[in-house]
Amino acid sequence: HHRIDPMAARRLSPAVRAASTLSRPAIDFQNGRTAYEKLTTWDLVRAYGVFSVCGIRFVVDNSDRLLNLGLKILGPGAIKGILRPTLFGHFCGGEGLETIRPTVARLRAAGVGGILDYAAEADIKSEEGKMDMDDSLSATAASSTLEAPVTTRKGKALARQYSYHTEARCDENQKIFETAIRAVHGVTPDGFAAIKVTALGNPLLLERWSSALKEAHSLFTKLDINKDDNVTFEEFKKMWAELFVDVDESVLEKEFKQFDPENTGLIDPVAWLTTLDPPKMRQLANFCKEEGPFSNAVLDAEEEKLLISMRRRLSTLVQIADELDVRLMVDAEHTYFQPAIDNLVLGVQREYNKNTDRVYGTIQCYLKDAPKRNQLFMQQAEREGWVYAVKIVRGAYMHQERQRAQDRGEPDPIHDTLQDTHDCYSAVMRDVLTRKNVKTGKEKANLVVATHNQRSVEQAIDLIDQAGLTPEDSGVAFGQLLGMADHLTFTLGAKGYKAYKYIPYGPILETLPYLIRRAQENSDLMGSVGYEMGMLRNEIYRRLTTPFGGGAGNDDDTTRAASESPAAR
Repeated sequence: HHRIDPMAARRLSPAVRAASTLSRPAIDFQNGRTAYEKLTTWDLVRAYGVFSVCGIRFVVDNSDRLLNLGLKILGPGAIKGILRPTLFGHFCGGEGLETIRPTVARLRAAGVGGILDYAAEADIKSEEGKMDMDDSLSATAASSTLEAPVTTRKGKALARQYSYHTEARCDENQKIFETAIRAVHGVTPDGFAAIKVTALGNPLLLERWSSALKEAHSLFTKLDINKDDNVTFEEFKKMWAELFVDVDESVLEKEFKQFDPENTGLIDPVAWLTTLDPPKMRQLANFCKEEGPFSNAVLDAEEEKLLISMRRRLSTLVQIADELDVRLMVDAEHTYFQPAIDNLVLGVQREYNKNTDRVYGTIQCYLKDAPKRNQLFMQQAEREGWVYAVKIVRGAYMHQERQRAQDRGEPDPIHDTLQDTHDCYSAVMRDVLTRKNVKTGKEKANLVVATHNQRSVEQAIDLIDQAGLTPEDSGVAFGQLLGMADHLTFTLGAKGYKAYKYIPYGPILETLPYLIRRAQENSDLMGSVGYEMGMLRNEIYRRLTTPFGGGAGNDDDTTRAASESPAAR
């Protein structure tokens, strides 16, 4: 079919735009012969074996214990020898940048780009007032543990001690990410580099800053008397009298103007949170009539200094990416880190996304607040005049999030049903693709549809078609994890869409949290994985029963799975 001019297409009626895309043939994701053309038979056999193990619930549910037992009995060397050609080899690109080059080259030959991600992770664990950090970013993780906070009898933290080793480790992680950014520039120029903010700062500090931001948001809701997501000066003045010490009206006007520099007469929640940096938060807390959740959440001077270091590391990485023209993708993490991560990402997007999609944030659509947060970020980008760019995922921390909420007696942040998550994903995707600046042609969608769900991929393709865009100029990219949903990635790449594989890499034992999550995800989604296993089984059978393995083609029904693909997460 002929290429559609996007600007002309937007001037057409919806009916004409829809008709203009009818000549585009439907994509067949069930043709295993085409989807697996670039994979070796060993790749297929290994994938089938890994998915089979992921289907054994006992193994997945007890994976931590089994691995620890194996390490004690067999030792690290033997465990690495077992994992390298199996689970690690299937889900990870390699241990270092040199070892991932063959993987990147194979993907490029199939029309698929790469998203390089150092897969080791950090987290915090809290139990009965005792806090430590599971710093999997280092083989000597024990050296970077956090000392427990000094507490009163009521459990209120009086002081928190941050290890110097943690800061040194974060500096090392920054260098690792710098290397990854340069590698993207060298081996997959149209790709992305992925980074995790928990690698650039102490996870406990991220949780502290997230808590402070949550309390700041709670304060905003108190100021917003009529609950319309905006605070007028009259509302600000009335609630100030209730919550803060008396000041002259000139001081009050000065405080209000900090959050309303354009003199709109309104403060919105995003402007409130992005303006309230630690010094301003401390300044505002000094006006409080009495001590409360907001004043207690304010960072102290040491924490503020550490937060500045974290921001410096992130800004340095974005600056390097900007100089090398590499797009940077900041991963979402646990909900107790996410407010701080969003705050940091919005800061660098405001600076570096003025004319291009340099930095992508991430929205996790299994969270109930995902649509609202996405809308707020889009509105801020439009208001401030920078390019909005986002990756949307369903989410990867469901087990931990629900358990933590249950343990703390907090509301479950995850959608109640899988269908609710599917609906949320579709809604966020539609909001991004149909926002004002995309409709008017001012900017591309700058959307990464990161999903293993075939229906979500098809919905994105439909939205691209309805906008009168082509796969090349829509600004929509599709991403799947290495080792998963190959039938989607390789088929999309073959059809000219921007398709990417998320390529995790890192020392084997340090990527174990990532590998365990992949096993859990596949176990939870055995309906969709079972479909993929059917495609793998049929293609393996075809190759073994066809002389020389046969060639690529579209007419061999034996390469198709017997049933329609169910929705995959």
